Amino acid sequence: MATRRTTDAPPTAQLELTEALHDFFRAARRARGRAARDPSPNGLSLAQYHLLEPLAGGPRTNRELAELAGISAPTATRMVDGLLQRALVSRVEDPTDRRAVVISLSETGRAALALKEREYESVRSRIAAAFEPHEQELATDLLRRLAAVIEEL
Repeated sequence: MATRRTTDAPPTAQLELTEALHDFFRAARRARGRAARDPSPNGLSLAQYHLLEPLAGGPRTNRELAELAGISAPTATRMVDGLLQRALVSRVEDPTDRRAVVISLSETGRAALALKEREYESVRSRIAAAFEPHEQELATDLLRRLAAVIEEL
């Protein structure tokens, strides 16, 4: 659990940080929008990537996938239907709960996921390269702390 700092930061510094966070989240939202609009023709959209990413670790139920992707179960079902048509996943009845289904990556799906992961790794590398080594170290610490705080919200 991240702790809230109790130091008395100057109000100006806190205001500047909140404005910088606003700018950062807006830029991230626009980048997500661009990625959603421009998926590679035979690859995965950003939403499909987020749905399939947990399957790299093994089969999951539709409910688990929905939760991990941050979407509703009906939306996950519709997305899985489309991925089934492209032979990127398989869907079978859950042997332990006949009300549920288990979704797995196919070999084609695993290849598509790996390709998208390489694309995103390339983007992250380009972003990291924009900073000097000492800035990279500082950014690493701050981003990990920021992620922890966001997870607690």
